[in-house]
Amino acid sequence: MPSTKPVSPPLKHVVGIDIAKSSFVACLGQVNGNQQLLFGKETTFENTPGGFASLLSWVARQRAAAVPLWFVVEATGVYYEELAYFLADQQQFLSVLLPNKVKHFARSTELKSKTDQLDARLLCRLGLERALPAWQPPTPALRQLRALARERQVLTKQGAQLKARVHAYQYSYQPDNRTLARLAAQQQLVQEQIAALDQDLAELQAAEPELARKLTQLTSIPGIGLTTAVIVVAETSGFALVENERQLASYAGLDVVQRQSGLSAHATRISKRGNTRLRTALYLPALSSLRHNPRQIAFYARLRTRHPSGKPGVIAVMRKLLVLCYALWKTDRTYDPDYPTAQSVGQEIAPATEAGRGYAG
Repeated sequence: MPSTKPVSPPLKHVVGIDIAKSSFVACLGQVNGNQQLLFGKETTFENTPGGFASLLSWVARQRAAAVPLWFVVEATGVYYEELAYFLADQQQFLSVLLPNKVKHFARSTELKSKTDQLDARLLCRLGLERALPAWQPPTPALRQLRALARERQVLTKQGAQLKARVHAYQYSYQPDNRTLARLAAQQQLVQEQIAALDQDLAELQAAEPELARKLTQLTSIPGIGLTTAVIVVAETSGFALVENERQLASYAGLDVVQRQSGLSAHATRISKRGNTRLRTALYLPALSSLRHNPRQIAFYARLRTRHPSGKPGVIAVMRKLLVLCYALWKTDRTYDPDYPTAQSVGQEIAPATEAGRGYAG
């Protein structure tokens, strides 16, 4: 009589979800007692409340009872948010991952093609192989902070564009006064809307004293004003998904990349593949810090001895300011220029210290 190999019961179920604007692809996988990874067929659902309910019904028909179940979603734009909040409301275990973390995992595999189905399976595999942190939904205050901060950034950009248009038109040949009046009216409207947003931000901080207190801690950093602190906290959801400083730099697109092959080598540069709102918000504070913060001035001077161009130094200061915000937020501290650090000059470009051990000024 032929012997049959016993089938090990599943130890864990994971649903990897690759999400887009109108639909998402889900892949259900499991790891059994023999540490084997088994994947089911990928299925597409609508990115709507009805599709979310269909997803749970689809999973319930396939999973074994009493086996832990995790959902893994990549934080792609804002398209994942409704599904994430739905799963959280349904008391489901969920991990929301930054895109750079998923990209690094993908590089460790032999996967070369890229489709929605393969991406869903990749996220499922990541959840099966790694212990991932559970996602905690941002508080209503942080969600409102992000909405207000993004609206203000858009209006600020519009105001700068209008200012440039007015300047160019004023010095053109025979400008029309009616056009100038309309441009001035647009500028006035933008200024009024920015003032209204600032009032909303002030009211939010008044209603959330703990949030206001921690924002004040960030503004203790020379060069970091309230507007910058608000953007940094809003775009990182209070650093909720950030696990270390390098991941934070990568999320902001301030991580250094190098291109070299054989005898061909290009200068190192930042990836610029992260959150553009963070990079935009940190540029002017970095310049301000280089005028008022002696430690950043000394740091920049050391970098200039190795890099004739000043741009790498400014980028490095932007990164240091972002890491400082992260460290102060996590350790609940106010900036102290005399706080001891153990960083060497070589570590300053790519800080490796943990926020809990201290911060670099």
